[in-house]
Amino acid sequence: MTDQKGRVRTRSLRAGTGVTVVTPPLGTPLIGLFEYREAATVADDLTARALVLDDGATRLALVVCDLIALSGATVAAARKRIAARYDIPGERVMVACTHTHTGPAPISLLVTPAAVDFLDWLPDRIADSVGIACARLAPARVAWGAAGVDGVCFNRRFQMRDGTVMFNPPPRSPDIVEPVGPVDPAVTALLVEDLAGKPLALWANLALHYVGTDDPLAVSADYFGHATRAVERVLGPESLGLLTNGASGDINNRDVAAPLDAGTGTEQAHRVGLAVAAAAIKASMMQRRDESPPLAAARIRFSVVRRSITDGDIALATNILGHSPDEPWTNEEFSFVIGQPIPVPLRETYAREVLEVARMPERVETEIQVLRIGDLALVALPGEIFVELGLAIKARSPFPLTAVVGLANDYVGYVPTRAAFDQGGYETWAARSAWPAPGTGEAMVASSLALLRTLVPRTPVMNPSS
Repeated sequence: MTDQKGRVRTRSLRAGTGVTVVTPPLGTPLIGLFEYREAATVADDLTARALVLDDGATRLALVVCDLIALSGATVAAARKRIAARYDIPGERVMVACTHTHTGPAPISLLVTPAAVDFLDWLPDRIADSVGIACARLAPARVAWGAAGVDGVCFNRRFQMRDGTVMFNPPPRSPDIVEPVGPVDPAVTALLVEDLAGKPLALWANLALHYVGTDDPLAVSADYFGHATRAVERVLGPESLGLLTNGASGDINNRDVAAPLDAGTGTEQAHRVGLAVAAAAIKASMMQRRDESPPLAAARIRFSVVRRSITDGDIALATNILGHSPDEPWTNEEFSFVIGQPIPVPLRETYAREVLEVARMPERVETEIQVLRIGDLALVALPGEIFVELGLAIKARSPFPLTAVVGLANDYVGYVPTRAAFDQGGYETWAARSAWPAPGTGEAMVASSLALLRTLVPRTPVMNPSS
């Protein structure tokens, strides 16, 4: 049997993995905090990790980069190289970011400019990881499933006694009433083995923002690196661990009820990485293997409406930026600030961001992508998606098992729920990291579900995790 290009079509799956190092030079701007930083040392290398699957008719590439995010333009450049060199169309290539906060700046956000020199060579490194994986394609089988991980995921938005909603309130504060949103502690995993049962790769997905390290000037893959290294230690030196971020826009690893001696920094990143790696192995290791899962992909263009910036917002931003240190600060707030105020040390930063958002087009085109691997569906969304939205997609998906991959293929910043805009808080403050208008998240859910339905198998297949 042959495909449309005359290549022999096999009925069995082939898989390959590839890794390239994307660690930037020292002195490169690092992104993720409200302060300008440059890389002073390297705690662990950053990588682009690729898993390529081929069923003889369709070839898919999943690439995970140890970066905070990527623009659609950078992803398009990498896809163009991959399509030209390895004959994998762009719609079948997913490029996701982990969201490490100790990596180079691939985009300009808040106080950090994009690391332009880094971006010059990054698309080639991403494409190279796919090329290595294609060169290693060999007969394989897969298994998929999901398992919960305890004590790792916490919603970071809380109802306070004064009626406001606060982002990351002080730990053990008596003013905390309860979190205003859920968590999704499910680790979804895809195990890839050769036909003799030797592990080749373990991909996992979890809705957890990030867990940082002790040194903000040291390049690091954060907890994501700890998790993938743990997978590789357990499964063997020829295996590849890959971890993508889920719908984690309002989720972190900060337990506000924890005792004062709770772990932080590198120690906590290592601990969380081990827990997530263990859950991924548990989720997939004992599931039924499939040597011929159908593969498919689809994507659609998705239009994001920019939130409105009022004339009053522009006037206030201009006033703040022209403020003299000897003058008292005005108590006036931007129109989008509800409840929790912007801290005074960040007012100038947000004043600049307001003017940046006001200069953006009123509508920006991005994409939503869906991949199918047997009865496992991956929904790739381009931002920091609130967990409620990810849970809605998973609950209504027509597939037995669905994972929502955030920070994939582009970056539009935080995508909160409509309710969150009414509550206020950090994720709703207008900035280049939070510019989509209310309703964007709900529209993403509807579009994702419609796209998933286009890949539904015509005849139901038994869920291996059932």
